[in-house]
Amino acid sequence: MNYKKIAGSLLILTTITGCGLIEETFYNTSDESSKSETSIDNQSIAADSSVEALTPEEEQQLKEKEERQMMLEELPNVAVSDWNLLLVNNSQLIDPNLDLPLTILPNGYMIDERIEQEYENWLKKASEAGFEIVLVSSYRSVDLQQKNYDSSIQRYIGQNYTQEDAVKETEKYIAIPGGSEHHTGLAVDILDSEWSETGQGLIPEYDTQASQHWLVDNMTDYGFILRFPKGKEAETGINYESWHFRYVGIENAKYIEKYDLSLEEYIELLKEAGK
Repeated sequence: MNYKKIAGSLLILTTITGCGLIEETFYNTSDESSKSETSIDNQSIAADSSVEALTPEEEQQLKEKEERQMMLEELPNVAVSDWNLLLVNNSQLIDPNLDLPLTILPNGYMIDERIEQEYENWLKKASEAGFEIVLVSSYRSVDLQQKNYDSSIQRYIGQNYTQEDAVKETEKYIAIPGGSEHHTGLAVDILDSEWSETGQGLIPEYDTQASQHWLVDNMTDYGFILRFPKGKEAETGINYESWHFRYVGIENAKYIEKYDLSLEEYIELLKEAGK
């Protein structure tokens, strides 16, 4: 018997069979990979189809929800009960028993003593920039607000307005007694000396002045915001006031400016976040 031939035949057979096994394993693996890739592709298509199925209104709602969530996550570590976030408006009157730490400025006006340093730093910086800022109103008692309120109504009646219309016109710019920001000691009405000397006073057109632009551009560095901005009349209940600034603290002011909020909107956001 030729053992060498038999041994050779067995070696060839083993080699062929082994290759077959290797080749079969390779194809099986490729099939599984292909199935996996197909599954992933199908999932991607399904996801894409889901997005495409959204209406423009739904897409907008989804975007707004995501933006709202981001705003909530970025909120400063503050609380609505903080003294510098005291909210006073026609819907939320000031507590008549609230004890405010007021200080008298050299010009005789009063503000909350806790904002004095930032306020003075702000005006000093404005002076260095070439603007002499004049304070024309700050803390105001409820009694004084009542006099201003009544006087405005009588002025409109004198111009042949009905009582009802006189009240409506007055409340566009003057808060009801107890609802004025000036009761807090945190609000200031300011103009530059040149504008003040023209006698035009507290009117929206003050924003035509470079000084007002400078104040707005730099206010948050000192913790102030423009309390009644354009486009927020529905939220604040007061028409645009280019001269009325309110102290809320630097961190709050920066956030409010970043997201273009009114103080009312900011307070609501803090409440939503449980702060």
